[in-house]
Amino acid sequence: MLYLVPSPLSQKTPKQPVLEADLPLVRQCNTWLVENAKPARAALGQFNMPVAIRDLQIFEIAQLTPQQRQDIVQRCKAGEPIAVMSDAGCPGVADPGAEIVALAHRLQCPVHPLVGPSSILLALMGSGLNGQNFRFYGYPPLDPAQRDAWIKQTERESKVQQCTQIVIETPFRNEKLIEALLKQLSDSTLLCIGWDLTGDEQQIHTKTVEQWKKRMPTPGKLPCLFLWLSA
Repeated sequence: MLYLVPSPLSQKTPKQPVLEADLPLVRQCNTWLVENAKPARAALGQFNMPVAIRDLQIFEIAQLTPQQRQDIVQRCKAGEPIAVMSDAGCPGVADPGAEIVALAHRLQCPVHPLVGPSSILLALMGSGLNGQNFRFYGYPPLDPAQRDAWIKQTERESKVQQCTQIVIETPFRNEKLIEALLKQLSDSTLLCIGWDLTGDEQQIHTKTVEQWKKRMPTPGKLPCLFLWLSA
């Protein structure tokens, strides 16, 4: 079985991210396919693994050749429990783990997603915005001119389709994105900003852009989710 194991969302105050009933499934895995090794080792510290973390096989997905990926999934298909884990949240969602899951399906290897936190869904749940029709874009464009035009385009689409638009951003660019959103979105558009989800400093607030302009959000460099819905 290929187990898809959630990892803690908050790096500052991490919490055990899987159900207690699923921990035996996690602890039997000695081979881990991960986004990055360093946060993976930190996440594994939450699971009270029966062997030392240094003795586990931890492979960064991007560093594996196609043949190595196939060999590992074939081992899994033959009966070895193997785990896939993201840097934060659910593997396979905005995460290179999806490539391993797709390969597992092609090789007819069974997959087992475990219940755990998704920053996208937690932010949407806490936003009060339209949860019937929403779209997650990943990261906004990096170029400021392209980003500003893209924000306006997504706002138009939100108005026509009544679709909640969702993005993430690299934490050190939080402030620049907030400034762009408040400048480009209409005053009546609802904007939700959530940060440090599941952590001790968690905040989720939804206000109109006009209200946000009166009191700017201050997430600092904590991981953020940004959601907007045109009135």
